[in-house]
Parts: sequence; C-alpha cells; structure tokens
Amino acid sequence: MLRRLSGSRFLRDSTTLQIGAMCLSAGNLAGLVALTHVLGARQQGEFYLAIAIYSFLWFLLGLGIYPVAINRVARATAKGDHESAAAWIAYLGKGTAILGVLTLAIAVFVLPPAARVWLGSDVSDPARIARHAAILCAIPLVEVPRVMALAALTGTRRMASLARVENGQEACRVLLVVVGALVLGDARGPVLGMLAASVLGSCLGLEAWIREAAAGHLPGPLAAWRARRRLPWRAGIRDGVQMGLVRNIDAYGVQILPALILGRFGSPQWVAYLRTAQRFTDVARMLMQGISRTALPVLSELRGVRSRRRLRGVYWRASLLSGLTVGTGMLAGLPFVPWLLELLLPNDYGGPVWRCLVILVPGVLVVGFSVANDTFYLVTGTLRVGIAISLIGLVVNTTVVSLLASSMPTVGVAYGLSFTFLSSLVHVGYAAWWFSRHVQADGEPDLRIAETKN
Repeated sequence: MLRRLSGSRFLRDSTTLQIGAMCLSAGNLAGLVALTHVLGARQQGEFYLAIAIYSFLWFLLGLGIYPVAINRVARATAKGDHESAAAWIAYLGKGTAILGVLTLAIAVFVLPPAARVWLGSDVSDPARIARHAAILCAIPLVEVPRVMALAALTGTRRMASLARVENGQEACRVLLVVVGALVLGDARGPVLGMLAASVLGSCLGLEAWIREAAAGHLPGPLAAWRARRRLPWRAGIRDGVQMGLVRNIDAYGVQILPALILGRFGSPQWVAYLRTAQRFTDVARMLMQGISRTALPVLSELRGVRSRRRLRGVYWRASLLSGLTVGTGMLAGLPFVPWLLELLLPNDYGGPVWRCLVILVPGVLVVGFSVANDTFYLVTGTLRVGIAISLIGLVVNTTVVSLLASSMPTVGVAYGLSFTFLSSLVHVGYAAWWFSRHVQADGEPDLRIAETKN
C-alpha cells in the first residue's frame, strides 16, 4: 500500500504544489507581519479595503475561463492533441485581456463615487481608497502572460515549474510591497508594489512556459499565438460564466464581502485585524492547495476516459486527505499562535487578532474537506446545481454576516465567516448524493458519462 501510494503521480504532484503552497503562505504571512509594523492598523486596513474593492469588481466581471481552460488543456493533453491545448491557452489569454480592459475602464469612472457611498464618512478618505483600488485593477491586464503560462503548466501537470513561478512571484510581491510601504509610508506603497510584482510574475511565467515548451512538454507561446483564432468566443463562455459563478461566489462570501461589510460597520483597523487572523488560518488552509490544484487536471483526465468509479475515488481521497491535513495542522499549531502573535505583531494587534482567529477555527476545520467541490461540479456537468447552492449560500451567509456585524461591529464578521465555512458541507453532501445516484451499485465503472450540457 505504501509503495503504491509513494509511486502515485497524484501524490507526487500534490506534494510538489503543497511545498510551493506552504512557501506562498509563508511569504504572505511575512509580508503581512512587515506591513503591521511599517503601516500600522489604519493604513494597512485601507490597503486591504482597496484589495477588497478591486476584487469585488474583478470577480463581478471575471469569467471562470481559467479553470475551464485548464480542464480543456488537460483533456486535450491526455488525448495527445497539442493543437487543441494551444487553442485553449490562447482563448484564455484573449478572454483575460478583454475583461482586464473592461475592469480598468469601469474602475476609473465608477469606483470613486461608489466608495464614498458605501464606506461613508467613518473612513478618512474613501476617494483615496478608490484610487488605490483603481490602480490594482490594472493587474489583470499585466498578468495575461502569467495566467496563460500557469494554465499551460497546470493543464499539462508541470507542477515543479508551476511552483517555481508562483514562489518567484510571491517573493517579488512580498519584497516590493514592503519596500513600497517603507518608501511611501502609506497604502500607496504596497498597492504599487503589487502591480510591479504582477509584471515580474508575467516575466517569470513566460520564461518557464518557453522552457517547458522547448523540452516538448507542452505547446509554447508561438503555438498559442498561431491557434488564437481557432476557437470561437462562444466555446468557453457558458462553462466560464457558470464556473466563474461557482468560484467567485465563494470568494465573495469568504474574502471580499466580509471586508467590505466590516469597513462599513466597523473600521479600517478591524479590517486589518480580521485579515491578519485570516492569514494565520490560511497557513493551515494552504495545506489543501496542492491537493486542490492537482485534482482539477486529474479529474479532468478521468472524465476523458469516462470512469465515474475512479472519479468518485479521487474526489473522496482528495477531500478526506485535505480535511485531515488542514485539521491536524490547525490543531497542532493553535497552541503556539499566542506566542507568535506576541513575537511578530505590534502590541495593539495581539488581542483583536487572537479573538478573531479563535472564532474562525471551527469553520476552518470543516472547510478543509471542501477542496474539490468546484472541480466536481465542472467535471460532472452539474455546474448549474453548484451555482444554485452557492447563490443561496451567499444570500444566507451574507445576511448572517451583515446582521452580526451590525450588532457586533468588531468581531461579528468573524462569527459570520465561521458560519460561512461551516455551510460548505452542503456541497460535500450534494457530491455524496450525486455519486450514490450515478455510480453503479456493483462498483464497476459506468462508461456512459455524457458531455456537459452546461
């Protein structure tokens, strides 16, 4: 059993990405700690509010064509069809560029008045936060080469190169964000640092993509350019919209809306405290990233060979492994967190961050089992069900977060976030029901998997 497990490519790929994810998590945490000392809670909170506003706009407009493209690249690669893989990489680049232009245009004209209306007079300068967010809205445009490269590397399972690109960009991001904060002394510095890191990330992605293409592992940038007109616009729009809704709804519920709600009912300082607590919990949640990102191409390949039994096995193994890993890491590290907070953060951060973190722990323990939910909906052709469940959950969870925030302006959002994490079990329950209905009782593979109707 151990020999079989150690020889599994899924395990090797997951381990590679997991190491990379832990490096990313360490970089995120290091950058956050540095900002707490350089900027202080108020300026750091304004920086995170700018990120939340930018993310709100980008996810509102952005399609989920990135996971769809990875899905199609993996399926084409499994069949040896490199021309189709190149076409889907090119399709992703075109779509991302168009959406990036649209996002930036809207940001320039819409964000300033919208920020004034939402944040109100309690925030010192909503227009300044809106300007920071508008600068961040240039990131999707400068990251087009990187997005294409990552899709190519992920779809063809070149995980070592993928991890190097992401870790390289994260190192650049941490350095430039901190340097920007030191030089300018306010939220402008990290904003400009993030934009510069995105430019460098695209350079790193292109270099890795060209290198792997030269070795014959995947179609290169020239092949993608030649295939840019092969796919019509409608090719991935439907799946992209639906997949985007599934993934973006989760981002809205966990990252974007809680920060914006806390900015309205609380203060920028508490936005910083909550975001800091989330960064510490993200160290544990990062333990699921390697499994999550390996699951997409693997499940896509299994759909290509049309085996529901094997697909079920991979889904449950990924979910259980992720949940147990996240839970073990969280519970093992929790006793050391107060000491770390005292060691790493300014004095005014420790108490509020610890309160938020303890509130978040139960939800984080549960959400660890939800590693492959969005991938499940994509490869089984049930995106519409995933969207319906996610939309209902977003309405319910946002209502709970808002009510708690209005009654408890400091920690109410943290309680609401923990409730949001707990509600992720609905997706796991639906997956269990679907497999019980669609996998033959005798355990043999059902080879009649239909193409998605979505």
